[in-house]
This record gives sequence, structure tokens and C-alpha cells, in this order.
Amino acid sequence: MRFSITIDTEDEDTALRLLGALTDAGLVPAVEAAVEEVDVRVLPDTRQVLVHSKPVELTRLEFELLLHLCSHTDRVHRRRELLSAVWDVDDDYSGGRTVDVHVRRVRQKLGDAAEIIQTVRGVGYLVASSGRFRVERSPNVVRLADRRAG
Repeated sequence: MRFSITIDTEDEDTALRLLGALTDAGLVPAVEAAVEEVDVRVLPDTRQVLVHSKPVELTRLEFELLLHLCSHTDRVHRRRELLSAVWDVDDDYSGGRTVDVHVRRVRQKLGDAAEIIQTVRGVGYLVASSGRFRVERSPNVVRLADRRAG
């Protein structure tokens, strides 16, 4: 269904605020011009990763690792923290090399966009905020936490 809205006002600020409110409510799609091209797009709601708009096949754990790193930017993630957050392993016996192997595989699959994941030697991994990647959540998906809140 398509519809059009005419905003008859001399005040451009009011018109932009109204358009922003309609966009936030999901009644108006976001303006196409505002979407810039990024190297890596992570789509958690459909569990897809797109590199230069082409889908990349990741395993479940590879996807969870990339999503966690991209959702928590600008901080170094220690291997033990990643094992806990992604693998749900909280023991002292599981090796951090599992994380290294998965990061290596994710980087291979990302190709020329692999440098979004930086290694901090002797510590872990970091994804710095940049315009090279984006985590995009669909505004039309109602999450269980959202339903409980309101």
C-alpha cells in the first residue's frame, strides 16, 4: 500500500521533525540518499553478512563472533571474553586459539574488508568505529524485549 503526505508549512524545521517522527514510527521509509555504501553490512534479523552488497556465507559461530565485535566497537575484546560471549564457555580449560581460528576464517571470508577486525597482539581483537561497516537492524521486527517493555 502506498500513500502520500503533503506538509503545507513555511517552517522547514517543523516539516523535517514530522518526517523524522514518521520515519522513526516506521510509517515512512528512510530517505534513500541518506544510505551510504559501506564495505560490510551485518543484518542480525536475517543473519546475513553482505560485503560490497554480496552475501557472504558464515557459520553460526562466525556470524555471532562478527556481530559481537561489530556491536561492541572501540574496545579490545580479550579471547576469554569472546569465548564467554560467543561460545558461552566460562572455564579455564578452553583455549583462546579457538577464537583465533574463527577470526582467521571470518577475515578470509570478508576478503578485502577483513581489516575491520584488528588484532591487538597478546590481548585480543578490536573493531574500531568507522564507515566501513554497519550493523543494520530492521525497524519492522518486534523483539521480545520490546514487547515486554510496552
